Amino acid sequence: MTVLFGAAAARGAMRRYRVQAVFEAIGGARPGERPAAPPEIAERFEGRAFTLLELEQRGVRIAGGRAVYTALARDWLLELSPPIR
Repeated sequence: MTVLFGAAAARGAMRRYRVQAVFEAIGGARPGERPAAPPEIAERFEGRAFTLLELEQRGVRIAGGRAVYTALARDWLLELSPPIR
């Protein structure tokens, strides 16, 4: 993971990412094998665009190239698109 400082960090913080899908985070399962999140979780994110800061403000942990949201006593992976230009 690259750490950015100054102007580069500001530009990166303003990029928007679309949430493509939300899946249950199951260790070792491939993306296509993970159960989809229930509607009450998926509706919070799917199809919408957020900056990384906005995701963090909504309780999403961004680390190691993954976006993880904890709710209903489970971890949910957010599949993000490349930054929207």
